[in-house]
Amino acid sequence: MRAVFQLVIAGHLIAGYGNAMVYYVATTGDDSYRGSPDAPFRTLMRAVAAAVPGDTVIVRDGVYGHENAVTAGDDPNADEASPVVLTSSGSADAWIAIQAENKWGAVLDCEMLCDAYINLANASYIIIRGFVITRGYKEGIHSNDAAHHISLLGNRIENIARRYSATGYGLDGMYTNPNCHDFTIDGNLFHDIGRTNTSQLDHGLYLRGSNFTITNNIFYNIAHGWSIVAADGLNNVVIESNTFAFPNETNRGGHIMLWNTQSNIVIQNNIFYKPLNYAVTRFRSTLSGCAIDHNVVFGALGMMADPSGCSLDTNQIGVDPLFVNPTTAPYNFCLQSGSPALGAGAR
Repeated sequence: MRAVFQLVIAGHLIAGYGNAMVYYVATTGDDSYRGSPDAPFRTLMRAVAAAVPGDTVIVRDGVYGHENAVTAGDDPNADEASPVVLTSSGSADAWIAIQAENKWGAVLDCEMLCDAYINLANASYIIIRGFVITRGYKEGIHSNDAAHHISLLGNRIENIARRYSATGYGLDGMYTNPNCHDFTIDGNLFHDIGRTNTSQLDHGLYLRGSNFTITNNIFYNIAHGWSIVAADGLNNVVIESNTFAFPNETNRGGHIMLWNTQSNIVIQNNIFYKPLNYAVTRFRSTLSGCAIDHNVVFGALGMMADPSGCSLDTNQIGVDPLFVNPTTAPYNFCLQSGSPALGAGAR
């Protein structure tokens, strides 16, 4: 059972062309510069607009604010104000990499003024790695078009939509729509996502589409929604080796919500810590090809109240995973020696 914060990047082809460029962004730069190490761009948008397949964008340490992207303040508004809208794509053999120079050194801060910091639009073959993405008015990352082959690796997505709003629309760390496919979400930290009023539901990941791999992430303090919502039509999903912590305070509880119809979903090798009621919950849910196995569940009634359509195998219920520090911030979700989760995953 892997519960430590882990970054896996194998399998991605970066800088596949011999003439690939590396562009730099810095708070001391200028968008009229050429984007070189000694003459960096000022904004991430300028750099991603310049990038073509095989290129890499490196963002130096510092805080990058909302720029000129200002929310209309209307939650259902179809217009999304984002400082970064991806207009270029990589290719299958030459991804575009957008990465912090030092992990978590570059902070993409909406300041509660932009809707989401990154709008994936229709981009494909993109890696986003090592950023802090924070204080989005609605979301951290927006994906309401047909983005595909997107990898989120080792980011912190935090303090999203921390405000009052009565809208029935969920506000999320990341949203994807039914046209999105082939996402890898690995080694990220999602926390403190959702509104300050308790009457609405907000989520770490709200996923529609197909072919998602969600591995080695940590989710906590997502109190008025779910860490992951597997929404209607989601298919071909692996949720593996993640850590979920602290109660969802809705009357359904749980860390993962299965809503309406899903197919070919695997939930295994995860740790669910004090989820309230059950680790996985469902609503109007029809499942096919669902396997839930080799998970550890602590502080709950069980894995799933209604397992119809799912096979449940070898889940440990009611055993403390023995985290180093799950009680006070900053939390440490590494496992102590002797943890029953060590070596307990499916092989």
